[in-house]
This record gives sequence, C-alpha cells and structure tokens, in this order.
Amino acid sequence: MSLLILDRVTRHFGPRSVLEGADLQVDPGEKVGLVGPNGAGKTTLVALVAGLDAPDRGRVIVRKGARVGHVPQRPEFAAGVQVREHVAGGLSELRDAIAELERVSEGMAAAGEAELERLMKEHQRLEDRIGILGGWEVDRRVETVLSGLGLGAEFWEREARTLSGGEKSRVALARELVAGHDLLLLDEPTNHLDLEGIEWIEAWLRELKGAVLIVSHDRRLLDNAVDSIVELERGTLRRYPGNYSKYVALRSERYESELRAWKEQQEHVRKEEAFVRKHLGSQRTGEAKGRQKRLASLERLPKPFLDVRRPVIRPPEARRGGELVLEARGLSVGHGDRVVLRGVDLRVGRGDRVGVVGRNGGGKSTLLRALAGRHPLLAGELQLGHEASCGYYDQDAASTLGEGTVIAILRRDHPHMTDQEARDHLARFLFRGDAVEQDVESLSGGERGRLALARLVLQHPSWLALDEPTNHLDLGSRAALEEMLGEFQGALVCVSHDRAFLDGLCTRIVAVDDGGATTFEGNYTQWRRDRAERAGAEQARARAAPRPRARAEKPAEPQPAPANGRIRNPYKFQQLEERIIALEEELTELQTGLADEAVYRDPDRMRESQVRIAEVERELQEANEQWENWS
Repeated sequence: MSLLILDRVTRHFGPRSVLEGADLQVDPGEKVGLVGPNGAGKTTLVALVAGLDAPDRGRVIVRKGARVGHVPQRPEFAAGVQVREHVAGGLSELRDAIAELERVSEGMAAAGEAELERLMKEHQRLEDRIGILGGWEVDRRVETVLSGLGLGAEFWEREARTLSGGEKSRVALARELVAGHDLLLLDEPTNHLDLEGIEWIEAWLRELKGAVLIVSHDRRLLDNAVDSIVELERGTLRRYPGNYSKYVALRSERYESELRAWKEQQEHVRKEEAFVRKHLGSQRTGEAKGRQKRLASLERLPKPFLDVRRPVIRPPEARRGGELVLEARGLSVGHGDRVVLRGVDLRVGRGDRVGVVGRNGGGKSTLLRALAGRHPLLAGELQLGHEASCGYYDQDAASTLGEGTVIAILRRDHPHMTDQEARDHLARFLFRGDAVEQDVESLSGGERGRLALARLVLQHPSWLALDEPTNHLDLGSRAALEEMLGEFQGALVCVSHDRAFLDGLCTRIVAVDDGGATTFEGNYTQWRRDRAERAGAEQARARAAPRPRARAEKPAEPQPAPANGRIRNPYKFQQLEERIIALEEELTELQTGLADEAVYRDPDRMRESQVRIAEVERELQEANEQWENWS
C-alpha cells in the first residue's frame, strides 16, 4: 500500500496558481527528490503533506497510522529543554515499542498454543518496527546523529533555545532523523551543514528504512541519496526514475521527443486543413468532410514546455593587474583575543581558482574576509598585487543590500545608468516588469542573492571573494553562476559547501582545520580521494609493521588511539580486529537465539538476550570506531 498519495491537488494563493491538479505517489522506503525553480511551490507541497496547509481541491492521502516527520523552518524550544533531551524526545515511539515488546515476551511464557502463535506474530511485528525506528540503542542513536550534524558533546547539555539560528535548525533536524518516521519531509536540510555534515546526512538517508521526500538544490546530494526525482513544473508533478544526473538526461530526451511529436502533429493538421479548404464544394467534398470530422475529434498535443528561465549572467570585466593578485604569509585571524587560524600561507595569481573548505566555525569566512580586506589581521602579512581590487560577495547577501526597491538599490551604486539600462541589466537576473519595483525586504533568499550578483558584476574587480554564493539559488541560477565564473578572467577564491560547484570551478583546495590551513592542487573530489588514499596507506603501513612478541602472562588489551592517530603497537590493532570478529559472531548467535522456543517462552531469558544484543551492538560500534581512528 502506498504511503502517500496526492490526488489532483490544487492550491492557489490569490490569483496565483501554485499547484494545479498535481498527482504523486510515494511508497514505503522510497527516497524522492523534489526539484523546481524557486517559487514553483515546493515548500507549499511539503506543507500540504505535513498537514500544515490544506488543498483548495483534490486530496492528500497519508496511509493510516503512518508517522510523518517534518523539520520546522523556525524551530522553537521550551525554556530549560536541553539539546539531547529535545532530540531524544523524537524517540518516544521507539521506547514505547521496546516496552511493548517486553510485555509481549512476558505473555509468551504462559500463553497457550493459539495465543502463542498470535503473540509470536506480534513479537515479530514489534521487532520489525523497532528496526525501522532505529533499533535498541536509543541513547547511542541520539549522540550519533548530533555528532554527525556537527553538534559535538559540548552542545548536548546546553539549553536549546540559547543556540544560534543554524544550530537550532540542526537540533530540530536531528530530532526528526532519529525518530525513524515512515515518511520524512526535508526542505533544504543541508543549508546549515558543513561538507562533513552533508556527506554524513547523505549516508544516513541512504541507510534510512523509512521513505524520504527531500527538497534540495544540492546536486550531489540528489545524485547520491535519492532513487527518483519529481519535478514541479507549472503546477504539475512529473516523476523521473534515478538520481539527479539521470533526471537531467531524461528530461532533455522527453522534451525533444514531445517536441518532435508536437511538430509532426502540427504538420499533419496543417496539411489536413489545407485539403479541407481546397476540396470542400468539389467532387471530393465527402472526403474533405470526413477529414474535417477526424480533425475535430483529434486530441491535440500541448506544445511541450522546457523551463529554461535562468539568469543570463555576463562575467564582470576583470581589471588588468599584475600576475600576483595577493600573497598571505604567516597570517593569523580571529575575533578579539581568540585566534581562529594561525600561520596561513597562500599565494593567489591571476586566473587562479581556489576553494576554501572546512567545518562550520573553523574560520573559512573569517579567512576570506581577511583576504578581501574586510577583517583585521592578528598577525602576519598580506601583500596585494599591482592594482588588485576585490569584488566581495557576502554569505548573507541581504545584509549588504540596504533598503529600497530592486531598481533603486542597483542605481544607487550606478547613478549614471538610465532607467532602461538598469531594467535591461536586472532582466538578465530574472527581475522583469513589476519585479524591479519590489521592496528588497519582501524578496526571498534566492532573489536577494541574484540582486547581490547583479550589483557585483557591474564592478570591475581583478579577483572575486565569494562566501557561499550558491546559498538560496535554485538549480538554474547555480548553473548560470558557474558559467559566469568559468568565463571570468580574474582570480577566484570561494567558500562553498556545494561539492558540484567546487568540482566544476576550483583547481586548488585550501582545507581549514585544527586552527591551520593546508593547500591541495586539484578539485574537491580529488582532494577527498587523496585524503582517503593517505588514510589507506597509513593503515597499510600499520598492518605491515613487524609485530612484537606479546607477554603470555599479561595479554595486552585494546586501548584508546593516541592523539596523533598512529598505532604504536600493531599487535593491539590485531587484537582489536579479533575482538570485532568475536563480537559479530556473538551478535549473530544472540539474534538467532531469539527464535528459540526456550528463550521466547522465558521472559527473563528473552530480556537478558535483548539487553545483551544492545550491549554487543554498542561495543561493536565502539570497536569499529576505534578501528577507524587507528587506521
């Protein structure tokens, strides 16, 4: 049975139609990506499924008893509620299922044959449900998700409402991720995550047993975490099998096929109408009337539509300067007395493409502002090249726009532009007609981003410093921005969490971590591959190292990995691997034993087995994490 059905759903806001007869079906376990331009109605559709809005016509049908999870855009927390406590609140059904399973286990001990068969089925149903909801490790699941989203142990006991906006959003997201919903609705879940968090949530979504409907502009996420794409176009939904890359290819093929069929029908209709006009009233009148009748009953194909609206961004003319754009030597940056990064060396030449990556809070934006001359240096030297000038794009574009209408904001910096010149320029960024008279405060995040870009390209910088330039931009706008930057003749230094953006543009990666910065020649994927290969080589060296003879009277036990991540005693590594194998064998035996009548008829033995399974799973996870740290 389908988990979710949208049946001819229509939703209007005043005269504007957002959804017009939209149909959709989502089955259990499916991972579906929802795409479409900004303003198409994706968030409205999510709100309808979540029950936060109602359709004007049509039906939104969610399977009876199904649990639907939704992350609020502006999460609110009660006073005194701690982060861990709030996230663990999403596991109430899991705890109830575990308690119910214990009651069923107790009932099996004294049940007759007929009742026992019913209880065994109920026991299996509850076990399956517990598996869907996340398993036995309740506390471990909470901590794993919080850590994966970049909220380490230092956040767990903090009062949730004292966090920053981005941290609050991650806490709300963590609560829904741990809950094990039948259907999870995610609207731009990666907005407040760093690259490690994005890659973590990709893996989590792939392993999630429930269904997911995700709205995202992250192309790599849509490639790696979903198995079908639903496109919202002119109020209707069209589904494509496969990930985002396959969707792009299939969409183009569909359009070409439908356009060809439409043209062929148009040509057929033209010829038939010409025949009817020529032969009505002649000796072939009967044939003409027959063709006329067939034309009247012909189902006309609609002209296919391919939304190609996206900004037409012309690259700014790079000011000609020297080959050196900037050089940082021993740079230290921070806030007040707190040093965020120290000892940074970086040389940027004309035409260089540099991507800055790292964890949230690691100092990426601070470094970029310092390089752009917008943040004071704590130490070191920053040398600018001959006539070097920077075009800076702030992560929060709204903070740099000021007040006024779209066209007024543009002409404020360029008073020499005529009204028509300003309108022509804004039209390239999809501000057309009355849209240029909109007040900036009423613009969406994507619209503010496009306006900030419109202002930026009217400058003539020798290099661009871009802080999260793709934030809030839809897929078409991102593609246009990448094309523009690809044609820009000056240097580029950008902070971004968009892996496709980094791969397509950057030829050098600066990785910010542990208070410093390292440079790698290549794009993001190449840097990730190099880092993985280095870790693999370290692991191989550790395994190949000679094994010292252990003392028989005092067997060595696994110990925490040293701070530098290297293994001082390879024999301990072997012991850890042997322990992992033993735990896996014990876990298999315990899980098999649950089906033994002697076990399930004895409530105490059943409970002991379930507790031991949870303990072994926890020990196995800890051992695997230790093995990964050592390797």
